[in-house]
Amino acid sequence: MLRHFRLRLFLLLCLAAAALTACAVTPAELIRAPAVSVTPARGPVIIPGVTPATPAAPPPAAETALPPTETPTPERTPVRLKALPPPTETPTEPAPTETPTEPAPTETPTEPAPTETPAQPEATATQTPTPIPLAEEGPAHHPSLENTLNILIVGSDERSANGPWRSDVIMVAAVDFSSREVGVISFPRDLWVRIPTVGENRINTATFFGDLYKYKDNGGIGLLRTTIGQNFGIRIDHYVKIDFDSFVNVVDALSGITVKVDCPITGNFPREPGSSQLVWRTLQPGEYEMDGVFALRYVRERKTTSDVDRTRRQQRVLIAMRDRAREINIIPRLPALYDALHATIETDLGLTDIIALARLGILIDPDDAHGLTIGFRETTSHTTASGARVLLPDMAAINRDLLALFEQPSILKNPDKPASCR
Repeated sequence: MLRHFRLRLFLLLCLAAAALTACAVTPAELIRAPAVSVTPARGPVIIPGVTPATPAAPPPAAETALPPTETPTPERTPVRLKALPPPTETPTEPAPTETPTEPAPTETPTEPAPTETPAQPEATATQTPTPIPLAEEGPAHHPSLENTLNILIVGSDERSANGPWRSDVIMVAAVDFSSREVGVISFPRDLWVRIPTVGENRINTATFFGDLYKYKDNGGIGLLRTTIGQNFGIRIDHYVKIDFDSFVNVVDALSGITVKVDCPITGNFPREPGSSQLVWRTLQPGEYEMDGVFALRYVRERKTTSDVDRTRRQQRVLIAMRDRAREINIIPRLPALYDALHATIETDLGLTDIIALARLGILIDPDDAHGLTIGFRETTSHTTASGARVLLPDMAAINRDLLALFEQPSILKNPDKPASCR
């Protein structure tokens, strides 16, 4: 009996020990398990994918099946950007030989012409009663302009920003650095020429069409540059575009200029320099001190003279500006003037280019500043079908004058005066 009792007692103790072993982890300990695994006390507690660790011994086989954290990410296919086609394959501007699809802008009611220009400038040769004698293949090449720096000077009648505009002044200054000479060629606004992509029209409308059609190489300037090159064989290297306000600012920055008026001219001029009051008066030959407003009125007046005479006066004002720049020793002041005026004057000339040109301009003797105005001797007056008065170019005469540009008289001795004062 005692033996059976001890056997039962031994079995009960074994069952109790087994039960205690099975319940070694309590529910509370199971809840706190993640915290313990994150911060091990005595030894590293490895939870694959949560707390990587470097065990002292090789990890169990079950854990090696899990992806280690240092496994490199799978390779990805590179993203390749499709290269844009070359600009020449998809031009954004119309080629010079293309004909615009839009109607001529001057016939569009939304683009009124300036008051000085008839409301319907011609865009095609079919509107003229007689053929225009322009060279089909372009004029003869001009060797005298091969080694010169040719700068296009354009006066703009632009009255609204970013809108099509006509050129009020068109000049080309051919600078010869080796011989210290300059030749200035003036084109009258009414000169009838062949404008690429447009047809035959006044030369001053090239900038209008160029801006309207977004012509290559800077819109209006680009089309005027191409027009001069194709009609007269003159290569344009740089350009300067200046509007009315900018011209006034430049003259005032020079503290005014002294202009030698050689022919009487009547028009609305300031009563005196610095005055805003305009009076109808005649300027008799002599020297006049002019501020910016006065000089602008002088170079633009044409109601009592002609557009050809106006180009002659514009050249004389250039000489007056050169003389004043020399008097005030402009070279050291050029950087400050450039900073003050470059925002209102459009040009592709840099400051170093301007300084070099200014130095040469001061050194050039006035007798070596030659002026050529394409006037009545090189043109023929003509009335178009719509009644507009234009000047037909005599290309043979113009070519001869261009070849002898540096043999032309000084700007101050230009013989092309109005008949009334010769």
